Amino acid sequence: MKTMIVSDFAILRPTLVQLAGICTVVALFMGYATGSIVSGGAAVAAMTPFMLLFSLAAADEQGGWERFRLTLPLTRRQVVFGRYATLGIIALGAIAFALTLSFAALAVLNLLPAPVIPTRLTPGDNSPAAIIGGVVGGVCSVMVGMAVALPLIMRFGMTKTTRIVPAVVVIFLALGAGFFGDGIQPTGALADFAQWLDTGSNYLVAAALAVAAAVVIYGASALVAAKLYEQRAF
Repeated sequence: MKTMIVSDFAILRPTLVQLAGICTVVALFMGYATGSIVSGGAAVAAMTPFMLLFSLAAADEQGGWERFRLTLPLTRRQVVFGRYATLGIIALGAIAFALTLSFAALAVLNLLPAPVIPTRLTPGDNSPAAIIGGVVGGVCSVMVGMAVALPLIMRFGMTKTTRIVPAVVVIFLALGAGFFGDGIQPTGALADFAQWLDTGSNYLVAAALAVAAAVVIYGASALVAAKLYEQRAF
């Protein structure tokens, strides 16, 4: 499994530097556009693992690397668990990077005089607990998405999965639209939940619960993906 992780990061090394610059721009743009450092940090944290997932999947199919890898002293289960471990490490790195960017932006806001700060972008609306909760929540959400995509990639390959995953995403978006309704402001139980989040350090409690749920789902997905990959013919 260690060999798989090392090879994955060797493939991603050129991409990581480029992605760091892109994520910085995205975080600044999202933060300014939405008036929230939380949304900028969450966007960066969520986009990084998912983008690198498909970068690795695409690299697998280029030049027959996926078939060649199976000639090495690696079992198919080691390949799958190694890939899941790589993406888990990337998710942790994304959290660290997004938090660094977010708290750096918050520190700069706190140093600026009030007249210079854009009206919508105020430090008081971006508490440390909210930033941590948003970043961790963003990564946990994308880990659940990866838990759905990875078994499909392992079973059908990148090319076929790119036709399946968008359909799954559209279904979930439609279900989400139906659940939340047309209104922008949450109502009922969602409004109560939003109010609960804004109370004390409940963002941190929600983040901890999200991590626990994401780890369970991600681990279960790894077991399913290993079974599917063992049955795949090349």
